[in-house]
Amino acid sequence: MLRKSQMSVVPALLLFILSIALPVAAQEKGKSCFTAEVRELAERTAKVWQEPDPGYDPVLGFNPTKGARAGALPVDSAGLALPLNCVANKDLNKGAGTTPKFHCSVAGVVDEDGDLIRYKVKPHFKGQSREKRNGEIYGEFLSSRFSRALGFFADDEWVADVNCPDCEKSLTSSFQGTSFTPLQPAAGIELPLGSGIDVKCNDKDSGALKDSLAKLATSGTPRAEIDAFKLWLAFIDHGDPKTDNQRFACLDSQKNDDGTRTCKPGQAVYYVSDMGSTFGHNSASEKKARLDAWKGKDPIKVSGGRCTTTAKGVGDASVSEAGRQLLATGLQRLLEAEKSNGLITRVFRASRNQERDEAPEVWTAEFERKAKTIIDARCSN
Repeated sequence: MLRKSQMSVVPALLLFILSIALPVAAQEKGKSCFTAEVRELAERTAKVWQEPDPGYDPVLGFNPTKGARAGALPVDSAGLALPLNCVANKDLNKGAGTTPKFHCSVAGVVDEDGDLIRYKVKPHFKGQSREKRNGEIYGEFLSSRFSRALGFFADDEWVADVNCPDCEKSLTSSFQGTSFTPLQPAAGIELPLGSGIDVKCNDKDSGALKDSLAKLATSGTPRAEIDAFKLWLAFIDHGDPKTDNQRFACLDSQKNDDGTRTCKPGQAVYYVSDMGSTFGHNSASEKKARLDAWKGKDPIKVSGGRCTTTAKGVGDASVSEAGRQLLATGLQRLLEAEKSNGLITRVFRASRNQERDEAPEVWTAEFERKAKTIIDARCSN
């Protein structure tokens, strides 16, 4: 029989054994991992912006001539996602987020490696009434669609009714003030942009906003692209720039024979992976993505010809004229598309945010006002 002193050692010993066994089990399943060298290279060369696909439709979330990505939710002509029926896909790593979410999969929907595609689902964990709905769902949708239309990187996001009978068991934390039900109307569904660039599959693919941008700038990333990125974060009112909300990812990687994974040249990107606190940030989920919280905030300040951004946590707030022009050009395209076919308004309508906040047309008016503060500015620095 074990003595008490021996019994106290057993749990710690078991945990130690499991910590070794789990990575080994992952390798046995053929999981390939990035190396420290790949991560270091990404921190010096990752892109924050690229010329946007001229055929990308932010209402639909893809270029109609190229088709949607694998696992994308079907949408109608108005960009409204069709219901998602899935089964729980429990995650060993709950992640750093504080709001309840779950993961689920659909039989037969797999990625290029043949693995089931995992959808991250954000429900309305405080209730479905207008005053309780989770604003992160709408902020992520809007930030994702407009970011990609302007050349910035973002995860794919949808707002859809989700039916998952067994997903309560995969919740990362409990609902607050309401009960979980299999049908979750107007939930947020996310698919990651690419493979997170961590080291040896340790899930640490994030990068501090200020430090990451500074390193990219000193390593040769064009200042105009970094400045445009900062301005865009101010435009969407990115209010939670903590390290875990930004990540390095690879858009196109390959497995190597030695069990490692390589990111193909030019495919490393740095972006905001958690855009929940945007379009009106607040510490309370139900108060995020509210027009009254987003309205009136100017993304750029001009004093004596010197321009600065109001984005949080980016470090150097100075904005070059080249950076202003880069973002202004993209914003002008969106304003022209709104004038010709109501594009901006249709994106706001596809977000379904009008179900708990102001009408799309009112949001569009503020979008246009903010855009003009950048388009009309001139920077001498």
